[in-house]
Amino acid sequence: MSSPYPPMPYSGQQGAPHLDPGVAGLDAPRAPQRRRLFGRGLAEGEPTPSAADVAAWTGLLGAPVPSPRRIGVVALKGGVGKTTLAVLLASTIARSRPDPVLLFDTDTTFGSLALRTGVPLQASVHELAAAGDPGRFEVLAGALARSPDGAWVLPSGRDPEQSAALTEERYVQAMNAVHRHFAVMVTDCGAGLATPLMRRVVSGCHSLVLATSPGVDGVLAAHNVLRWLRASGFAALADRSVVAVTNVPARGAAVDLVEARNRFAGLAGDFLTVPSDAHLATGSQLRLEALDAGTRAAAVRLAASALGAALATR
Repeated sequence: MSSPYPPMPYSGQQGAPHLDPGVAGLDAPRAPQRRRLFGRGLAEGEPTPSAADVAAWTGLLGAPVPSPRRIGVVALKGGVGKTTLAVLLASTIARSRPDPVLLFDTDTTFGSLALRTGVPLQASVHELAAAGDPGRFEVLAGALARSPDGAWVLPSGRDPEQSAALTEERYVQAMNAVHRHFAVMVTDCGAGLATPLMRRVVSGCHSLVLATSPGVDGVLAAHNVLRWLRASGFAALADRSVVAVTNVPARGAAVDLVEARNRFAGLAGDFLTVPSDAHLATGSQLRLEALDAGTRAAAVRLAASALGAALATR
């Protein structure tokens, strides 16, 4: 049986690309600046984007991917919608592409990924790390669950103990098993960045989404992440990062989000907001069609910005 997807191009380098420091811009020239999306988001008081805007962003999601791309979703603390953003990203991208998209969980706290995607927990990072690359996509697909929106899901563990046991070594082994089979990978990272596991995950990402809350502490946390990236040798990755403020009320946000966008303009690749949404607030399985129109538009814009940033590097 042949794979339903075309084979992913591969550069021929030894080892998986996530082991190459050049991926994160550590030893490569800065990539050309991509078209910015500043000023077109959904901050308080701004209108919902037009159908033409959403159509243009959706078109960007179908852009050719010359080699596998990895988007990391990070946060300095829990409870800011990190996993929700990861599921939104993977689901939105998967709906817009014919090639496979993977939602890879590296959170060691056994979070809500299975609940949010609505899939049973099948093989985890640990099983795939032990099994290695099966060589054919259809064999790998048989070990993974797939969400209704088309994203394949790889959990950090099938129970809290397995998730807590995820290490840098296990992550690398699992990445070696899956990376070449998926055009786009969205990684739901654990809270924080300074552990060896999270440094390894970040070093292999082509772009990042920084999830944060619409308050002073949330904006400051995102600013600290960007400072940490630049101080830790990931300046090029900071340039390809998207600050995503989640659960933004229609009125009465704790901070001036237009001013916040202006302050982040020189620090991150993009800044956008995701509005409060009754469906997201339930904490149950996320269904794109159940979202308000403004939230769906924000998800498409977020996906287009994050994938566009990932494609702006080699």
